[in-house]
Amino acid sequence: MDKSMITYIVIGLIIGFIAGMIFMNFVSQKGRKYAKLKRECEQAQEELVSQKQMMVKHFSHSAEILDNMAKEFRRLYQHIAETSGQFSTFDDMPMIDLEANKDISVKNKLTLEEQPKDYSDNPSGLFKTDDIKS
Repeated sequence: MDKSMITYIVIGLIIGFIAGMIFMNFVSQKGRKYAKLKRECEQAQEELVSQKQMMVKHFSHSAEILDNMAKEFRRLYQHIAETSGQFSTFDDMPMIDLEANKDISVKNKLTLEEQPKDYSDNPSGLFKTDDIKS
């Protein structure tokens, strides 16, 4: 045998082995399952990436809205603080003396004599059997 013939045989075996592997991947049931699972995995990864992008977009938009709200509340507080002195002063506000009323009847109306019941005194009849109801 010639050296060139051995080279051709080795190259033919390598090409045949590669062609056989490719053919087996497409024809065999394991190869088809593998290809199907690979496609599903790639699709799930794409969906995961798109969901992550949506979440990042959502949270950045929410942070922007909260930042705007904080700025607006700050403006509102400053406005109220600046204009509160214009309408009334501390001297104009009436003072309410809560201890001035020494009448005990008013105080008794505001306080409870006993703790209120959290149930009704009258039975509803919900748990009675037919023998007792009739």
